[in-house]
Amino acid sequence: MKYPILVGGLAAACAVVMPLTASAQSSVTLYGVVDAGVTHLSNGGNGSVNLLSNSAYGTSRLGFRGSEDLGGGWRANFVLEGGMNNDTGTGVPSNSNNQASGAGTGTGFTFNRLSYVSLAGPMGEVRMGRDFSLAHWSTIFFDTFNQNGVAKVGNLSYGATGTGPLFTTIVTSNTISYWLPKNLGGVYGAVMVGLGENGSGSPASKDGNYYAGRLGYAQGPFDIAAAISQTKYASTATLGNYTHANIGGSYDAGFAKFFALYNRVDVDLAPGKVRKTTIDVGAHIPVSPQGKIRVSYAMLSDSSSTSLRNANGTARDSNDARQIGIGYVHDLSKRTALYGTYAQLKNKGQGTYGVMGGYAPMAGRNSSGFEFGMRHIF
Repeated sequence: MKYPILVGGLAAACAVVMPLTASAQSSVTLYGVVDAGVTHLSNGGNGSVNLLSNSAYGTSRLGFRGSEDLGGGWRANFVLEGGMNNDTGTGVPSNSNNQASGAGTGTGFTFNRLSYVSLAGPMGEVRMGRDFSLAHWSTIFFDTFNQNGVAKVGNLSYGATGTGPLFTTIVTSNTISYWLPKNLGGVYGAVMVGLGENGSGSPASKDGNYYAGRLGYAQGPFDIAAAISQTKYASTATLGNYTHANIGGSYDAGFAKFFALYNRVDVDLAPGKVRKTTIDVGAHIPVSPQGKIRVSYAMLSDSSSTSLRNANGTARDSNDARQIGIGYVHDLSKRTALYGTYAQLKNKGQGTYGVMGGYAPMAGRNSSGFEFGMRHIF
């Protein structure tokens, strides 16, 4: 549940905790998610670890959303949203230019998720600022676990040059985007451009420049969408033009809601092309008015150039992986839920994919994890 705070500006929104009337034409909403849980990880060959974790069911975050009615069906909007590590009380770094040189450091709070202003009307919406990458929207909506916790498909689909995401996989800085209006009979979509903001005259002048499009259709129980993006990088041994494409869908049959997602990543390294495809299928199965079971199966196939080799000399195209996940969610109310999830990930070749970032198994070994916790929305 979101509490509207009607105030004249953002400073007042931070200070006031109950609705106050200021203008019938504008509003600011304070909202967020706090999610905490206990996680046990087993990292093949690298031992196990117990964690007090966060964001296993819903990404912990704090945000402000504002809108002003300009008349004639037009509105000025803004969103400022930052992730939180509520288990430690720290924030999440952002990235200023979609490149390694712009990676933030430290533990202070930032609006790393969303920070944009927009103008919306009968012909659609134009946004400017930091926003979710378009292919990531499909990854969120068509992953059974909504890209959270040990069973998320991102454990595999985020893998670019290694096992983790590149700078524009999830969120992109310095973007300008156009979003279709919401009255097109179920058709939705957007196009987006992001800037790396480099000077001209060098091989890396286009690094961080991002181009993307997404188109979908949702009507009744069906939802389907496809997206493609490319981020420019000068080709080196570890980085190059990064293309991310996916197509996914969901169908609510009443007795269960089904999900499917196909994801492909290409990175043009100087020694050869990285190419990975991921297929994920799953379902939400209601078992009571308050409870549902979540199940998924995902597989990653690496078809990179044979010129790309592992540390032991074998070809990287043997580094495939499989993941299964099962979980249960019990809603205590519309805002509060308890959850538990188990995932097992099996690596092939010299793969080192794991069920949680920062905790990898030894090459070719398995990874598994169990988590349980509580998520509260405000």
